[in-house]
Amino acid sequence: MAEPKPWVDMPGLRRMSWRKMGAIGGALALAGVVLGGLLLLGLPVLLIGGLLLLLTSPCTCAVGCCTAPLWIPLLLFVGIPALIFFVTTGGIMLLLTVLAGLTGAAGWWIYRYNRGPMPPGGDAMQRVLDRLRGRSREVTERISKVGQQAASAAS
Repeated sequence: MAEPKPWVDMPGLRRMSWRKMGAIGGALALAGVVLGGLLLLGLPVLLIGGLLLLLTSPCTCAVGCCTAPLWIPLLLFVGIPALIFFVTTGGIMLLLTVLAGLTGAAGWWIYRYNRGPMPPGGDAMQRVLDRLRGRSREVTERISKVGQQAASAAS
């Protein structure tokens, strides 16, 4: 059986420009935010609005004693668990969307730093890396010189 190709070696993905990839990632992130927002906000608005309509309805006010026991079990056993489920699901969806957006932005920055035009802050990163390489080279030379002196003094 043939090994599946890794996604990096797919020719269609390699030919796709980084702008197109960014547009696709942005569209997916926007769709996640919208869906997560609807899950997080839509159900509470629906339940609170329905509850307010139910409480302020003239029919309910007139015969409130008769209708109240009918919707309390429905609210307790269906409404509240559904509210908890949708708020939790919406929160997780928004969190995952934010993480996906941050991952996409980091991937875009790293791609531009390594392959494309220099991203914002790339010059500062290059200066820091050059200073670290220079300092590492100096320390290595100093250690080798001290080691040679210690070896010559020992013999």
